[in-house]
Amino acid sequence: MRRLLRLAVGLVVAAAAVAVPVLGPDPAGTTRAADLQYFDPGNIISDAVFWDALAMDAPAIQAFLEAKGARCVRGTDGSPCLKDHVQDTVTRAADDLCDGYQGAARESAATIIAKVARSCSTNPRVLLVLLQKEQGLVTGTNPSATRYQKATGFACPDTAPCDLLYAGFVNQLYSAARQYQRYAAQPTSYGYRAGRVNSILYHPKATCGRSDVYIVNQATAGLYNYTPYRPNQAALTAGYGTGDSCSSYGNRNFWNYFTDWFGSTQSVGGSAIWTRYTSSGGATGPLGEVSSALVCGLLHGGCYQRFAGGSVYWSPGSGAWIVPGGPFRDRYRALGYETAGVGYPLMDVVCGLAGGGCYQIYQGAALYAATAGGPAWMVRGDIRKRWARTGSENGPLGYPTADESCGMRGGGCLSPFEHGVVVWTAQSGARVVSGDIAERWRLLRREAGLGYPLHDTICGLAGGGCYQQFERGSIYWSPATGAHPVYGGIRTAWQAAGAEWGALGYPLGGETCGLPSGGCRQEFSGGTISWTGSRAFVLRGPVRDRWRALGAEGGLLGYPTTDTRCGLADGGCYQVFDGGSVYWTERTGAQVVRGGIRTAWVATGWEWGTLGYPTGEEAYGLPGGGSSQSFVRGTVLWSPATGAQPVTAPFLEAWTAAGGVSGPLGYPLEPARTVEGGLRQRFQGGTLTYSRASGQVTGP
Repeated sequence: MRRLLRLAVGLVVAAAAVAVPVLGPDPAGTTRAADLQYFDPGNIISDAVFWDALAMDAPAIQAFLEAKGARCVRGTDGSPCLKDHVQDTVTRAADDLCDGYQGAARESAATIIAKVARSCSTNPRVLLVLLQKEQGLVTGTNPSATRYQKATGFACPDTAPCDLLYAGFVNQLYSAARQYQRYAAQPTSYGYRAGRVNSILYHPKATCGRSDVYIVNQATAGLYNYTPYRPNQAALTAGYGTGDSCSSYGNRNFWNYFTDWFGSTQSVGGSAIWTRYTSSGGATGPLGEVSSALVCGLLHGGCYQRFAGGSVYWSPGSGAWIVPGGPFRDRYRALGYETAGVGYPLMDVVCGLAGGGCYQIYQGAALYAATAGGPAWMVRGDIRKRWARTGSENGPLGYPTADESCGMRGGGCLSPFEHGVVVWTAQSGARVVSGDIAERWRLLRREAGLGYPLHDTICGLAGGGCYQQFERGSIYWSPATGAHPVYGGIRTAWQAAGAEWGALGYPLGGETCGLPSGGCRQEFSGGTISWTGSRAFVLRGPVRDRWRALGAEGGLLGYPTTDTRCGLADGGCYQVFDGGSVYWTERTGAQVVRGGIRTAWVATGWEWGTLGYPTGEEAYGLPGGGSSQSFVRGTVLWSPATGAQPVTAPFLEAWTAAGGVSGPLGYPLEPARTVEGGLRQRFQGGTLTYSRASGQVTGP
């Protein structure tokens, strides 16, 4: 009894749990199903699976041993492979934990395993895994008598030699199975218990630390009482291999082997599907009558079965879930079922989302339908994560409206939603393009036009606007103007002018190109930007209007060479163009000054000088092919013979009275000059003189 008490406090642990990550080769003849990212330290195996004593009978166990041990050769000490092992067994009396054992001559290992499983109500698959993870007896080769003597690691603690009282193949199997029943019958007598948080070491070395684990069921508690360590991340990452110096492997290997050999530690394919079917109401539930046989052998060892109202899919890593008939099953089929990256369902369809929508999550994607009977569409990966951060169907994007599509430039992918898209590239990740900006981007050929977005759509701009930058330009939107692109030099000039917050405001449309000299122009709510070559300039207000009236870039003035500039005398504005300048004041309006007349006007001091602002356009058809332009305080006359010369007070009135250019004086030959006592100005037909003393103009 003292020996059993020592076992009861949890000192019976498997030596191989720590020292050896795996004995024998990986599971032979098996496609790997185990994915340790699904290893749950609090629920390594369910009670239902652990205590399923009838999961395999002796012939099934024998066939399994022959398949897994096909490469085994007899040990150098003459020990047989497990598939060939036979021995005489002795009778054991029943007790409150097991039903005893009826001894017989020359019993095979398969028969012994099946009889022990039934006697102690333990799944024979659990015993097979125990034999493998402890001594590699199922798949190993060259076995030894020592391995059979401590076949299940029972009474073989990590810190002491094995107890010979429990040595021997049958003794080891029976004692281990009986001990698991003891853990279940007397849970409070052991250190690890179901239904509470347990502090579990990673390794016998206390310095390796421990973690808190909520143990869900008795079967998992029993595994920890038998092998009191949980695998660390290094052990899990290593698969069947070696982790680090703080790794333990017993419970990891238990889950690995069981999952690879027999499927889910939570349920077995066929029974799991049937359980899901019956729990949903069976033939009277939404699935209705069975319409196909169970089909297994799917990807990762999965199974499925069709019913009148849908299908149930199961895999070791996902469990059993319903894919109902209609939009969800149709979409799952169109996507290639479990084989095309979507994987197996991880939940049943859930409805009652915004607007009556429904969704179902799969291993590699999720399906969403905006209405209960509407089409279901796939979202996955980084696009799905980005969509979730916006609020999923409750956010500004709404529901998906088509599946994710890939094959874009540079391997990009895109998912469309009710109010925008999410686009992904390996370089930039997933970006949101929403609302009218998304539609404008589409019309501009998306990544083939503007390129990929550099950030999400950003709102909160002037007037409630939004914008987004792309590789080759930006799109700006406001409620009043809509969404329009801004590129290159025009965008640079617009931003320099304050962008949407400046005088130009938002764009009213896209660029108009193909203008003279290859130029482009874009209209904004507060003005225009004209571009040619490397130059882009802003035109605003009456100055812009006058330029437009004269034919814009293709007209008299051509392209601007400066922005519209204001703050001149009397609140005036001006702008210089290839073919002249436009000057504006409230009183004079917008007037063009160009050529020789402009040169003469500049010589008088621009708008600040003696002439002031122009008050009209240049007038042509004067005698001798001349022209004139009036200003606030005078006129500038031009002819081929005389060039451009101003006439201002005090000579303007007398010259005009004499008939102007049509009179005897003709065109001025020079500006007025200061002379002693007054001013003098020469004309073609004579000279006018002004006397300050008399205030009179005389001549010629």
